Amino acid sequence: MVPAPDPADSDPPDGAGERSSPTFSRHVSRVTDRFDDLVPFALVPVALSLFEFESVRRALDPSARGFSINVEFAFPTPLFHLWSLVDPPEPSGPPDIGPGTGPPIGGPSGTTASSGLDVTIETPFETVALPLDAVGAAATVWIGAVVLAYAALAAAVAAGYLGGIDRRLRRDPASIAACVVAYAPRLFAYYLVVFAAILALVPVLVVAPPLLVLALPAAVVLGYLFYAAPFLIVVDDAGVVESFRRSYGFAVEGGPYFRFALGHVLVAAGASIALSVAVSAGPAGFVLALLAATPLGLVLTAATVSLVQDLVDGGRGATGSRTRPGPARD
Repeated sequence: MVPAPDPADSDPPDGAGERSSPTFSRHVSRVTDRFDDLVPFALVPVALSLFEFESVRRALDPSARGFSINVEFAFPTPLFHLWSLVDPPEPSGPPDIGPGTGPPIGGPSGTTASSGLDVTIETPFETVALPLDAVGAAATVWIGAVVLAYAALAAAVAAGYLGGIDRRLRRDPASIAACVVAYAPRLFAYYLVVFAAILALVPVLVVAPPLLVLALPAAVVLGYLFYAAPFLIVVDDAGVVESFRRSYGFAVEGGPYFRFALGHVLVAAGASIALSVAVSAGPAGFVLALLAATPLGLVLTAATVSLVQDLVDGGRGATGSRTRPGPARD
């Protein structure tokens, strides 16, 4: 006797059901139906939020300046957490007007007497700002070490997180250790490519600061074109180059890929407004924001995994079963 199919695994493909159920809401619904299986993964967005020690310190500082509302139009990302949507409150006390202060990489600064541009590196422990003309060999080595350490840590966490979610949505055991072994090396290479692309912009902006106005639209376009790349490394066991190529192909085709991105951006924007208001309210507001952002981050990440499963499976839904990752295709 053939068992009846599980209703949770019989979602219509994107092409057949898109009129009655938009892509984004359908994948969110699929995830919420399986949320009990995914609850343990909520530890990841909680830990990522709390390990941003500088942001947490500023959120808990009762004397932090001002009330702020920020809007983040965020595309899917493997490690989505509270600080993906909210900027922490401004630090208390008068602004520092000495060297070493300034905006993020490439941002103009009126406080540095020489180049006028600072490199700001945000680590979980503190924010370090260096004038560009002060970045010598020692600072370059330090920056490189920070980038490598961050890429290695992010790759390991993303491999276990995305791999576990992918397997649980397919009703397989999570096998976190196997996922880390299988995917972390390629995700490490993925993060190095992303960081290298960002750092490559610094000398360009030094030579031509007016190009800074193009940074935002360029970030939006690139964020849309390649948001699926790290998910493809896990869901389809793709190589790094192949994941970028396939993400670009899905983006150009539009369809479910575009509709999901639009839904994700709109939900993230609305949530960022509410969460930034809560964080601005002080320690109690921060706790409330953390409690709200944790399941939201998990659902958005898992919904993206579900989307990529559908894209890889040709719209047949995430019904396949894999017990171990296959070989990389690159």
